[in-house]
Amino acid sequence: MEASKIADQKEIDLACRELKDLLGTKKVKDDELVRITYASDVSPVPPRKPAFVVLPESTEDVVAVLKIANEHKVPVATMSGGVNVTGGSIPSQDGIAMDLRRMNKIIEINTDSGYALIEPGVNQDQLSAALQEKGFRMHITTAPGGATPLGANLSRPSGSLAMRHLDNIVDLEVVLPDGTVFNTGSSIFPNAGWHLRYGPFPDLAGLLTCSYGTLGVVTKASHRIYPINESNRLNLAAFDDFESAVDFMKDIVNNNIPEHCIIWNWSLYKTFEVTLKGGEYWIPPEAKLDPRKPPSGIPYNVVSSFLSGYEETMVSHENVCEKVAKKYGGRVLSEDEALKILPAGIGGWTELYRNYRPLEPTFFGLGQYLAWITYSEPKDVKEVEKMMVSELGDLNIPPICYYAQPFDYGRSIFFRVFCFPDVNDKAMIQKVLDTYQRLFEKARDNYGAVPMRYRMGRPTLDEVGAYGQVLKRIKKVLDPNNILNRGIGLFGEAA
Repeated sequence: MEASKIADQKEIDLACRELKDLLGTKKVKDDELVRITYASDVSPVPPRKPAFVVLPESTEDVVAVLKIANEHKVPVATMSGGVNVTGGSIPSQDGIAMDLRRMNKIIEINTDSGYALIEPGVNQDQLSAALQEKGFRMHITTAPGGATPLGANLSRPSGSLAMRHLDNIVDLEVVLPDGTVFNTGSSIFPNAGWHLRYGPFPDLAGLLTCSYGTLGVVTKASHRIYPINESNRLNLAAFDDFESAVDFMKDIVNNNIPEHCIIWNWSLYKTFEVTLKGGEYWIPPEAKLDPRKPPSGIPYNVVSSFLSGYEETMVSHENVCEKVAKKYGGRVLSEDEALKILPAGIGGWTELYRNYRPLEPTFFGLGQYLAWITYSEPKDVKEVEKMMVSELGDLNIPPICYYAQPFDYGRSIFFRVFCFPDVNDKAMIQKVLDTYQRLFEKARDNYGAVPMRYRMGRPTLDEVGAYGQVLKRIKKVLDPNNILNRGIGLFGEAA
């Protein structure tokens, strides 16, 4: 899509004044301090300061913002919880930052159909607490409690129960730049409820997923929720190599044993012990070692499996996990051994799995968080792991952390690597980013790896053939003035 000319200062000032008149100064802010706070996130993406910030409180407010922005051709970047790590919500320079955090109502918890209808500002702590009062829970997530389920799920998260449901989105309410409001699932029919994603027409919720706010602004969504079962268990199996851990994970998943499981490398589960002491981060000494060589007595990988159901099934499932772990050369950790090897991991996983509470990561204090994420087929992810640990190990910036988990019953394996160069070492940060790009291309070409998300110009729509041309045509129809999140660069805009 051709880059459209950004509005001049006169149009920007007109849009700000009209929105202040319509919504009030409590919802429209253009003072310098507020603008600065919306200019960046924890990513290395350079800051871009918006001309003003809008905090809508309803779908009607969002309609007003988009209609006025569209009329004056002022770009709009949307955010919800503000827990952003990729630069995807950083606004265009002198554009509008639209923050949906005040739209934070839980509209309905439907325990009959198993969905929660929420606004985009609802965060995971808020939803999790409300669901527990009803005897339900959301999918297990690796995002912190302040993050929003809607923001995470629309960008295809690493959240869990993904071995059964790749997408937690059921039905959406969406606003287009011209003010059109439409729904995507069963709620398109009067009185039908929000319980069904697929109907007699094409799946538009899928179109909005991974569009990063460039095709429309989502103002309501129904999410899958799950009953809290009678009993649950956290099972931990240790392996000396990644290949065996993958085989174990795929085996138990294909035999319907866990609700969810993750492979954790030893560097990652040791960094769970990072804590603040005397105002400074304390880092366990093991986290500073070569990621390719775990210390004696530390398993190279630990697979955490969440088991839930009736108590009778828990006993049999634990026995199966022990049998299958031995089959692939591993072992199930006893409670005493687990507490000795990874005490912080036990505490965190207990909160995450058994108490259904999202975790607040402590390891961001290690440095600049830089992540690399792909999906691969099971046989290929084994090669990807070898490549990434070897190549990143050569950079000498431990810890090199990763985890992997199955999607859609193991048809695809999610693999996330991250490291923490010194935030002040710009040369090393750039070196890591360049290495990530080179290794993505290698993983794509040699192992069929697929990127999890689009990130600031990579991959481009020009790389994906006719798909890219079709998506550009859709964008031109839905957002002809290209005002929606143009700063991310998905449709050819410069980031």
